Amino acid sequence: MTGPGPEAGSPLILSFRHLLTESVSAFLDEADMTCPQTADALSELLVTLSRYREEGALLFPTAFLGDDLGAMMELLGGHDPIPLGSGPRNRATIQRALKQCAPLGQGRWWALYLVREPAGLTYGIFRTDPFPLAETPLERLRHAPDRGARVVGVLQLADNIIELRGGGGLCRHVYLSGARIDLEPPSVVLDALASAVTEQVLPSSREYARGFFRRVLFEVMQSSHGTLVAVLPRERAGSALFVDGILLPRPMDVVAMLDRHHATQDGSAASAVRAAAQLLRGMMATDGITVLRADGCILGYNVFVRHPETLARQPGFFGGARRRTFEVLCAALGNELAAAFIRSQDGDVACRRA
Repeated sequence: MTGPGPEAGSPLILSFRHLLTESVSAFLDEADMTCPQTADALSELLVTLSRYREEGALLFPTAFLGDDLGAMMELLGGHDPIPLGSGPRNRATIQRALKQCAPLGQGRWWALYLVREPAGLTYGIFRTDPFPLAETPLERLRHAPDRGARVVGVLQLADNIIELRGGGGLCRHVYLSGARIDLEPPSVVLDALASAVTEQVLPSSREYARGFFRRVLFEVMQSSHGTLVAVLPRERAGSALFVDGILLPRPMDVVAMLDRHHATQDGSAASAVRAAAQLLRGMMATDGITVLRADGCILGYNVFVRHPETLARQPGFFGGARRRTFEVLCAALGNELAAAFIRSQDGDVACRRA
């Protein structure tokens, strides 16, 4: 009788890495960048960026892969590329590139590039435009009409959720390590919130106002702090829901600042736009609710509401104080509020509108 094979008694190893690499390879085929080594390296980039940390701190660099650095800079609106290293098209080069470049690519100032060369990959960083009204490199790639651009972008949208993007509308959302696929992608949720905050802005100003809020909100979403937002209709300056907090004595009209910048293009107008973006980031980093209005005004922050005592005992309810507050806000939609948004501390996001 033949004895048991060498596998007997050994644990069965299951890996989804080959499935990811196969999907990435198919994506590269559509982007006209077919290469098995590139597919393996790009898969490593996706997995590593899904929850990237240095010294315990979460980092959110944006990375781009292409075949021609000059063409990549022109497409993405990049400037002043700085080469930092090179290596073969493999996982080790990706890990080294991230180690050297990711800490430099925070916020909207710098991004990581990888360029395919005959001998492998060269990598470095390039300067981007951090102005809140300027399109990000990934936004420019989203709007690129041609799939033959031969540039691929990678961005972490939330914990374990990655956007893989090419030209001509080519896109994949990659969910890793148990990320919930039953929820809307974070980019869709943020679009809904930006639309709610600008719903009652004049059509002539709405597009760039929406872009401003979308970019600022995305930066806030990448922080580790949970966030709540209440959006009021244009005719309101407050709500009976609010029992404590800081409401501005006069609403800050962000759209008026944006209009002034578009009309004058002078330095003081640009400074006001940057300051408004930073103020909104700071408000959303505090505890409580940030209060906005559907005409693009900032009304207040650090605001709290009273929770009904029965809410936490409702069948099927789960979550802590922030989730209970979100449910209170949602119950007021169509009456007191036009929209409610939550980003929980574990990264889940949701936006409900009236």
